[in-house]
Amino acid sequence: MYLIATVFGGIAALLLFLALIIVVLRLKSQLIFGIYPSKGLFYQLKYVIALLLVRRLRHRVYHTKDELNSPAFLAQIDRPQALSDNPQSYDVVSFMGANERGEKVFMTLERRRRGVLKACIYLYLPEFGLYCTPKLPDMLHFTTDGSTENDEFKGCGFHVYPETSMREWRVRYEGDLRPAAAAGKCLPVQMNLQFTTQAPFFYYNRDLSSSVIADSVAREAWNDAFYNLLKQVPQMVEKRIHYEQSGRLTGDVQLAGRNFELQLSGFRDHSFGTERCLSNINRYVYVALFLADGTSMMIGNLSQPSFFLSSLKVGYVCTPAGVYEPITSCNFELYSYGEKGTPPRHKNFIVQTAKAKYFVQIEEQQSSVRFVGADWAAKIYNQFVACTVNGIKGQGITEYLYKVKDGERPEAVNATDPEWFRRVKTFERSLSKCEEDESEVFFF
Repeated sequence: MYLIATVFGGIAALLLFLALIIVVLRLKSQLIFGIYPSKGLFYQLKYVIALLLVRRLRHRVYHTKDELNSPAFLAQIDRPQALSDNPQSYDVVSFMGANERGEKVFMTLERRRRGVLKACIYLYLPEFGLYCTPKLPDMLHFTTDGSTENDEFKGCGFHVYPETSMREWRVRYEGDLRPAAAAGKCLPVQMNLQFTTQAPFFYYNRDLSSSVIADSVAREAWNDAFYNLLKQVPQMVEKRIHYEQSGRLTGDVQLAGRNFELQLSGFRDHSFGTERCLSNINRYVYVALFLADGTSMMIGNLSQPSFFLSSLKVGYVCTPAGVYEPITSCNFELYSYGEKGTPPRHKNFIVQTAKAKYFVQIEEQQSSVRFVGADWAAKIYNQFVACTVNGIKGQGITEYLYKVKDGERPEAVNATDPEWFRRVKTFERSLSKCEEDESEVFFF
């Protein structure tokens, strides 16, 4: 009897302990500014559990996927993607580069349904300042009459296309640019650049450090909503593809009759899928730095509370040899940098990988603002910066996104839109609420 009582007592104690653990894991950490969870009392326990789960999930999903490096797979993903019937389907490419002289280029193109193109270019020349596409801060361009799709990154002067999968992309623009600092005169420009690389690609779903994911998840409350979302992770991952590459961005730019030959350390990314809802994102910051020794750094922090990722650090350091070292920790916290809506001109933070620690110092040279969405649902600041990392000089570009509550695109801007777009513009509001409207099949 004593033995049976001891066994049952032990089982009861174990069950009580497990119940206590479950209760503890559900506890909500103190929120900074009502958004960003701090490291709670049981952060370390949750971190270890989260790290094991992330590693197991990744091993299960990717350890047998050799096709991720097959030529056929690379050729399939590294080209303009066919937009699906899903009204939220998207396809985005971005290119940026900088050199020791401080010359910088940034271009982003997002293809959406019915030929809508969200696009912009920035060209920073130290002796002339920052130039941008004339429509900014608005990014909406229209490449069809709304009844057909555009299956290329092409239109309104832009043309970006792959020449060799994962090795070469052509970046062209022919049109006008204007000074970003004031309503200056538009100048004709012809841009013909080529992005080249021998580096592999950094696939975020596979290559992002498990440590930074575990850090973000461990700060959250593990409640019923969290566990329900956890079950959907494999399906969610399949709906979003994002990869990046470091390389070189070179070519000619003719601005107002003057020719500039650019030789830049470069970076590109490509994202596509069916879920890109701005209302889910509170804010984010991305920092791209190109150092004099050939090292490049891509560091970010994303706040997406509805996905239990209120503060997810992302990124890597790419060595001059083209080897990616994912960041394992970073003290860049969103609440310390621009939380009130204006990015700081100066910032210092520490980034760590498995092999090294980097002290990053950044100083803004010039900045510009643009808005995303048919109702300007998000506001983006792009800063063109100089930097020092562990004593090595460099140049770069930062991007600060802020969610705009009840955003509204000015009527003067709306008036320039084609009639068909004005007719269906209300569906961007549906997108901002993440709701489907069966009366139309298109979201902006």
